[in-house]
Amino acid sequence: MTGDLLLRGGVVRTFDPVVGTASAVLVSDGRVAAVGDDQTVSAAAAPDARVIELAGRTVLPGLNDAHLHLAFYAAAGPEFSVDLSAASTLDEVARALADAPPGEWIVGRGWRETTIVEFADGREAPTRAWLDGVTGSQPTVLHHASSHEVWANSAALKCAGITAATPDPEAGEIVRDAVGEPTGVLVESAQELVASLVPQPSRELRLDSIVRTMERLNALGMTSVTDPIVPPGLWQDYRDLHAAGRLRMRITALLHWNWPSPTTSASSLAQLLDETDFSVGDDLLRIGGIKLFADGVPTHCTAWMHSPYPSGDHGSLVTFGPDDDARVRELHELILVAHVRRVRVQVHVTGDRAADAVVDAIEAAQAADPWPDARHALIHGTFLSAAVLARLARSGIGVITSSLMRTYSGPSMVRALGESRWADAFPARALLDHGVVVADSSDAPVTVPDWRRGVATFTGTPGPNEFSTVTTPLTREEALRLWTTGPAWLEHAEDVKGTLGVGTLADLAVFAHDPVTAESAELLSVRSELTVLGGRVVTE
Repeated sequence: MTGDLLLRGGVVRTFDPVVGTASAVLVSDGRVAAVGDDQTVSAAAAPDARVIELAGRTVLPGLNDAHLHLAFYAAAGPEFSVDLSAASTLDEVARALADAPPGEWIVGRGWRETTIVEFADGREAPTRAWLDGVTGSQPTVLHHASSHEVWANSAALKCAGITAATPDPEAGEIVRDAVGEPTGVLVESAQELVASLVPQPSRELRLDSIVRTMERLNALGMTSVTDPIVPPGLWQDYRDLHAAGRLRMRITALLHWNWPSPTTSASSLAQLLDETDFSVGDDLLRIGGIKLFADGVPTHCTAWMHSPYPSGDHGSLVTFGPDDDARVRELHELILVAHVRRVRVQVHVTGDRAADAVVDAIEAAQAADPWPDARHALIHGTFLSAAVLARLARSGIGVITSSLMRTYSGPSMVRALGESRWADAFPARALLDHGVVVADSSDAPVTVPDWRRGVATFTGTPGPNEFSTVTTPLTREEALRLWTTGPAWLEHAEDVKGTLGVGTLADLAVFAHDPVTAESAELLSVRSELTVLGGRVVTE
């Protein structure tokens, strides 16, 4: 229970279609008790209410990242790994690795072929030989920014027992040189061969890093996230943080049992679902369903596309099966297994051909066993065929876009697909025009979680490079709804989250500049001056 908190004298953007924009909001016992004009709302407050004079500042519902790997992002912190996202040359990679945190292994994250000049111009390629010269006999694994590839040295390959004779795992590739020797690059499920061997930090450090990460997100006005890959151990970590009163955000967990492998079998999934209690949780921590993978990513030419990549390949699904037809059947079975058990599914899908297959599978499951308002969703929906847009709306399938990838992954996408195809990525405008519910996200640690940059990207605000430009922008309010009302709908929580109306959870943030009307520079620099979670001030 929390005391009354009265905020008045500002602009309260409720995003509630009935309430509209107000000037004051009253919080009591963790919920919105009143919202409207200053006089009316002030009269409803208890005599001992804490009063915040907004002085013209703007209140928004708490921001909600619909796809943020909270624990993975916390684990990418400097106390655990080397940040390679700013490295522009191999010399800079070497210098960064020289300052790696002490430990049995060296772990790095965030490198891209397009930002390291020797890779971008074709003079070099990621090899274990180069990495051996920098790291010697200390096992080393460097995670690509996409999280769909790692670059390992010889010591790490030796620990994993990877040799020229090691077969590629299902839905993965051990990249090899001209004579068949492993280069040190492992793609998709092959990452697990090495990544699973890295010693984990102590439980205390792990939990502390999650709390610190939540604090940083609170400072941006964020109060909710969906963590889309939550294995059993992480679910227990979140439950323990909740029991200790340390959660500073609402977490919706999507369960996933075998990461970093994207592949599971329908029979295995059925057993796991039958063994899981999906009813546990509350408004602060709950299970929202499961995550499945349909394909890979365009940057690695592993997304399943209708049109070929420059190599002539089309990519493929990552479900089990010896050919496309078998993999499509397995995809249908995976979705049906969850659907008939009334478990919501969010599916990683980036290629247009894969998206068509996922929509086919969801529609088939609905036809076999109708579940009104299931709210299954496509994660990313990077490339969508024109014909699928109306089907998404008709079937009630949501889409979780990744606007920030236009900034962070643009050069890599253009390199793999060309500028004209990249221009059609993440079609938020077309989705909304067709009546599809859309939520936006960061996919951190693939990008830096910053809703401000996402809003700027989808509204056509000038970005840091030409790759972030969109040709059909959203309005500011439309873009902000992708970080408020859209995620709430996907969580089946639109009655209590995403808006500020009487009875909703008191999650809100106060900004000096109104994100709906702020100039570009103001929008990109604004931070929350007061963040409230369930009536409790978490940032001030």
